[in-house]
Amino acid sequence: MSTEVELKYLTLSDDVSAKVFSLLKERELSFSHNVKHLSNCYFDTAELALRHLDMGLRIRICGSHIEQTIKTVGIVIGGLHQRPEYNVDITSSFPELALFPTEIWPNSEDAQRLQAQLIPLFNTDFTRETWLITLENSVIELAFDQGSISSSGRSIDICELELELVSGDKHGLFTLAQYLFNAISLRPGTQSKAARGYRLFFNKQQIEELEPELDLHSNAENIEACFVDGVNHCLSQIQTAVDQYLANKSLLKLAEFVDVLALLRQGFWLFDDKLTAQSLEIRNELSYFIQLFAWVDSAIYFKELMTKTGNYRKKLDYSEQLIEQLKLEKRRFPDKEMVTELLHSERFNLLLLALLRFITSNHHQQYFVNSTQAPLIPFAKKKLSESLALLTNAMSKLTTLDAEQYLAQRKLLHRSLLTGNWFGCFFDEKQRSDYRMPLQDIQTGLRELQSLWIIKQQLEKIELINESNNKKILDWQESKVENLLIALTHSKNLAISLPAYWLA
Repeated sequence: MSTEVELKYLTLSDDVSAKVFSLLKERELSFSHNVKHLSNCYFDTAELALRHLDMGLRIRICGSHIEQTIKTVGIVIGGLHQRPEYNVDITSSFPELALFPTEIWPNSEDAQRLQAQLIPLFNTDFTRETWLITLENSVIELAFDQGSISSSGRSIDICELELELVSGDKHGLFTLAQYLFNAISLRPGTQSKAARGYRLFFNKQQIEELEPELDLHSNAENIEACFVDGVNHCLSQIQTAVDQYLANKSLLKLAEFVDVLALLRQGFWLFDDKLTAQSLEIRNELSYFIQLFAWVDSAIYFKELMTKTGNYRKKLDYSEQLIEQLKLEKRRFPDKEMVTELLHSERFNLLLLALLRFITSNHHQQYFVNSTQAPLIPFAKKKLSESLALLTNAMSKLTTLDAEQYLAQRKLLHRSLLTGNWFGCFFDEKQRSDYRMPLQDIQTGLRELQSLWIIKQQLEKIELINESNNKKILDWQESKVENLLIALTHSKNLAISLPAYWLA
């Protein structure tokens, strides 16, 4: 048995092979080079018994050599794959489960029973170009795979880089990844070829959805474990959000991505007094990308206003000037190609790699100051109470029906809800849900208020504001804002009056 430790990246660049050669030459790294074609067939039972055991079974043919491999349950953290595997040379193109060690099976009869039920599910056929590289105290195999995954007449492309640790420690693996970020447009591949093959076999186009509220789920009992769990959770969600956005280029999916960045940055703020300067560098990078994507919410508002089925489109149709003004503003936002390049950029990959280093570090002392083994619940209560005090103080000052005053509290409200995402799982679920409901109502109302505010801002940019149709829209907008502010004030008063669930 061996345990794979590897990083997987999907490529956006052309001429990947040439860029790898250029990189190795520039860095003066010692390597050997090889090219081969690999044909793989993955097997399971019709009921996916192996899948349910978290196992993957394949036959690989390379020239005249045939090998069967079974991979058992492992872990994937931010693109770092660690999974035990067993390889056996065979002479046929159909698996022989009896050749694997008996201890990998939950029951001794499993191998014989499963053998009779095996069927082929999908194939992966690709050319693999490899460089065996010596770097620092590590030997790393860098593989570039190009080909396809096919099942039942359907197929998807393979174009990815894999960095596998042959010997040494993970530091060399991460260093080589950093070199590659500078030369090639990449993004982490969180799904193996087998996982994509299973999805193709089931004809599932949809990538795994994000959780609605992105809550941290943790059984941590101390401060350090809670934060590490949270970073791990957020890194996985960031990569899922990136995959979802790139699959359909939806602004709503991009907004979900920004929400996860904000959740992660909130964690760095909450645990700030427990973290070293090295952790502060990560938080600053998160802030950089959140600011870089600050336009996304506005783009969603403009799209909603421009959509013919949008809530306000019938009213806006009264003014051709306003429609043209909205179209002009909408063109100022970055396009999909620019976003795609950014999500494959060196700086973004370095941020993800820094988060991965943090999660997989065996020595968290470089990230934490003393006392992080302290009990978690008192710390969580303290942070939730501090957040409540700031929010209550701000909302209690909203005594007038002033739209700008309400909109000014959006960030503070968002941060308060994010604090609950970090610590809410440690308290009563129903009490927490009841407490958050009016806050979430306020958040929804502020989104609608922002859309109405955009309409007013754009109307003010139109010279003929007194033209009858524009005046009619402005009167309608002011009426909608007034009614919405009354509803927001009701939700605000309810939110202030509710007892804190973490002190119950």
